[in-house]
Amino acid sequence: MKKKDAPKRPWAYSDDLAPHHWEGYIRIPNDGDYTFSISVDDNGYIEIGGERVVEVTGTNSSTTKTESKYLKKGFHYVRLYHKNEKVPEEIAPYPNAEQFVPKMGDAELELWEIDVPKNHMKAEDAAALLAAYNVYGYASRKSTDEVYAAIGDWLNKKHTGGDPLYHHSCALRMSIGLSRFGVSLNGVPGANNILEEGDKTVLGGKEHVIISTDSMAAYISSKIGVHDYGSFDDYSTPQPGDIALFHVPGEGSVGHIGMGSQENNFTEGNGPAQRYWLLYRATLEDPETSAFK
Repeated sequence: MKKKDAPKRPWAYSDDLAPHHWEGYIRIPNDGDYTFSISVDDNGYIEIGGERVVEVTGTNSSTTKTESKYLKKGFHYVRLYHKNEKVPEEIAPYPNAEQFVPKMGDAELELWEIDVPKNHMKAEDAAALLAAYNVYGYASRKSTDEVYAAIGDWLNKKHTGGDPLYHHSCALRMSIGLSRFGVSLNGVPGANNILEEGDKTVLGGKEHVIISTDSMAAYISSKIGVHDYGSFDDYSTPQPGDIALFHVPGEGSVGHIGMGSQENNFTEGNGPAQRYWLLYRATLEDPETSAFK
């Protein structure tokens, strides 16, 4: 995360008629109502999350306009615009001037670059996938035995008995979550039809699961792309409500893969991971379609 150049053009005589654009994120410390203003000559606006909160249009002398908006804690995407106009003939030959000074409250507005480009899932889909995953995850269960006992005694016995098809339990849990969300893994590299007859209810009617941690990570990458963060330390702006997938590469072991939220520090059954895909953040815009759909 770093601060961008100030989105500002102080009042000055100028014949520059080219439009000026800025974009970035504002940082909101707490939920609440915030005031935004622009002092502008001639046209300009502040747009937050696709909504023009403050706007002035036309040929004006220096004008200040203020509006308010309720915002949740976190980072919000902002676009700003300014365009100067020619001096109207009726007041020529006065020199032209321009101005654009945006403020949040009493302070000049600051824009930031942050470390995530976009949401990968719509809010309701990300919440549904997390809920489907947590049914058989560690969010409400303390041990692997408890997780697999919830899935079914047959699967718990195969896992604790050392059956290699059921050894990578984290990939299997992720498979169950995706399947219950409605995803078919049939034909995905690394997927196998390993469920016994009569046990398909755990997959919401689906039949295939991915049994390798690395294969699951490769599948996620094929649907979403490269991970957003290379480590938890890179994930510098976690916010309440964030939902993410994470992966610890094997490095000689089975590794780990899972899903979690900011509330449990993304440590679902393991310590901080090395790769993170941020599926959803409340202060970023929803995509047109969700990943895994």
